[in-house]
Amino acid sequence: MSKRNKFTGRFFALMLTVMIAVSCVVSTGVFTTSAYSSDKVGQIVYNKTIHDKYKGIDSVVCEGFKNFDEEIDVSDFNIPRSDAAEIFKVMTLTHPEFFYVKTGFSYTYDAANDKVIGFFPEYTCDSSQYQSMKKAVDNETERILSLVNDSMTDAEKALVIHDELTILGRYSTDDHNKADIYDLLVDGTSVCQGYALAYSYLLSLAGIDSEIVVSVSMNHMWNKVHIGNAWYNVDVTWDDPLYDRPGHAQHTYFLLSDNAIQNLPSKHYNYTTTNKATSTKYDNSKIHTFDTRLCEINGDFYGIINDYDLADAKTMVKYDLENNKSESVKKISARWSAGQGYYWQNSFMSLEKYNDMLYYNTDKSVYSYNVRTGKTETIVQKISGTSDSTLVACYGIVLKGDGLCVALSDSPNKNSTMQFLKRIDRGNNLIGTTNYIMASSLGATQKILYGDANCDGVINVADATAVQKAVVGVLIQSDAEFISSDVNSDSSISVTDATIMQKYIVGIV
Repeated sequence: MSKRNKFTGRFFALMLTVMIAVSCVVSTGVFTTSAYSSDKVGQIVYNKTIHDKYKGIDSVVCEGFKNFDEEIDVSDFNIPRSDAAEIFKVMTLTHPEFFYVKTGFSYTYDAANDKVIGFFPEYTCDSSQYQSMKKAVDNETERILSLVNDSMTDAEKALVIHDELTILGRYSTDDHNKADIYDLLVDGTSVCQGYALAYSYLLSLAGIDSEIVVSVSMNHMWNKVHIGNAWYNVDVTWDDPLYDRPGHAQHTYFLLSDNAIQNLPSKHYNYTTTNKATSTKYDNSKIHTFDTRLCEINGDFYGIINDYDLADAKTMVKYDLENNKSESVKKISARWSAGQGYYWQNSFMSLEKYNDMLYYNTDKSVYSYNVRTGKTETIVQKISGTSDSTLVACYGIVLKGDGLCVALSDSPNKNSTMQFLKRIDRGNNLIGTTNYIMASSLGATQKILYGDANCDGVINVADATAVQKAVVGVLIQSDAEFISSDVNSDSSISVTDATIMQKYIVGIV
């Protein structure tokens, strides 16, 4: 006689209920040749005790997830009902690529011996819907992995991925069900679970082992990362400013020992892991003072320090993470008005790069900096929408591909509004090439093809027609459509763009 039990509850929407550790290999996605590809796939660890207890079950369950099976037969593993929820949790946490598998599930069991016969997973989509969702995840994964390369150390790869997720993501304060890699990578919004799963997922594809760490007392999740011969704590969620500040990535909780993360003012506590983080190599590193992205150019990393109370405040710095050495590159004069003749003590510059050029903002302007020549050039002297009377200023920039967006607000203690500013690539023959842009209306990243004015994936006469309609006001374009249409790089849409598209279609350009 068998019975069916229903496990519903969000047993790890904000947080999980149990904390021990496990070793599983994450399957890789399919990426284009532009993405970084490691020689090995890193392992993701959570609850090693129960995973080792049921060796081989991950391949069975994962195969069922891949096939969208209504029932997954696990009768060969003699699983007592008391372990049913935990083993299902292990499968979903150590395989973040199955983002479409719900946390709630049903199971059947043999009442005579109290053993589980089969799992009945629940899915957020069907197999046909999954293809478009997977494509969106793969596109964003490809983009992020393209930021790392073989010349980087594992610590530097972990840094680049950490920074991208903090800049990409916004903590979800109103929907605690947003907790998987699709929510963070595609929608750009998640709770701590989504941050931790996305970080482990990307690290695994970069060949770096990691562990999912849970504290029930804190209602929180973060990661441990294996660098060299040691493990370190990394909390991507807590390094993402709660008042979402696009372009800013804190590093307070990056590569810390257990002792360090347990003794910070906002300490982490009551967690159990397999891998102890005993190395203190990075505990007193200057990396923790940066609140901008660390941008890599020709093997060197650059960041900006905004805290007025620190050495090198309001300074662009070249930084060596491995040896904890820094060199001041450029002092930047900038201040943000707090009204009535007062100014904020800290600055709010952020740093981005494109084609080996650095870009940074002040309160009303955006500049480029050439690390080879030391030359600074003005990209935008006065950002549209900034105002002394309303205190609206630029509190950061985000650059996806060559699409530059600015974060506008009247206070650093409020969420910013993203505004597309311009394309910074002034190349004259971009048509037919792909890029990534930030769609300011959504704050999300989109992959575009220059010349594909209607964003259907191909360049044809319909695109030239779309541009002509946009020029005369018949068609209102989205951010992505506008940027895709600007094939002559003049930051406007005109008949010239349509003409270039027509020439491209017939093979003249």
